[in-house]
Amino acid sequence: MAILGIFGLGLMEMLILGVICMVPLIAGIVVFATSKSNASRTINPNLMPCPDCGIQISQRAAACPHCGCPLKGHSPE
Repeated sequence: MAILGIFGLGLMEMLILGVICMVPLIAGIVVFATSKSNASRTINPNLMPCPDCGIQISQRAAACPHCGCPLKGHSPE
C-alpha cells in the first residue's frame, strides 16, 4: 500500500492519470497503423485488378496468382 501513497495520490487519482496518459498513446498507435495501411494502397502503374477476384496483380502476368484466371491480351515476352 506504500506505492499508492507516492506523491500523495490515491488509487482513484492514479487510475485517472493512467487513463489520461493511455488515451493519447492509443490514439497515436491507431493513427500510425492507419497511415501505414493507406500508404500501402498507393496507386502503382505496374498493377491492375484481376478481372475475376479483384486483387492487384502485375500487368505482365499471364494468369492471376491468386485465382488462376488467365489474362486476356497477355503477350509473352
